[in-house]
Amino acid sequence: MKTIISADQLRILLNDTRQTMGEQPWTQAIDDHSQVVNIPHGKFEALQRLEKNEWVFVPVVRTQKKGGRLIEHGFEIHRREAGWQVVTAALEMEGDKPAKVHAEAARNHTVQQELEKLRLHVGRAAAKGVSASF
Repeated sequence: MKTIISADQLRILLNDTRQTMGEQPWTQAIDDHSQVVNIPHGKFEALQRLEKNEWVFVPVVRTQKKGGRLIEHGFEIHRREAGWQVVTAALEMEGDKPAKVHAEAARNHTVQQELEKLRLHVGRAAAKGVSASF
């Protein structure tokens, strides 16, 4: 899923995920397009990185596979002229290997709930006559 969100929606997403961000390992990752993706450790760090046009990964939920591979499901966020592009994604880490971020469908229930919160916020903004892009 790819979409453009507003500053308000970004704030909601970062507020909802701030505890999970604080538990992130200190690492950087590479995405499918060989772009460096930073892993922020809180809302303010995420906002600072986005303001500098850095790409960030915002985790929502963590799973662990056999063999010790750690997978975080969440969102890769990029700054765009119309707002922030959000892509549902997974961050994969395994030992000393370079971490990787790749797009994935929002199959995880917790990630789907975050998407629904963003959609509901758009519906409320439209009902109030506030312009929001989604």
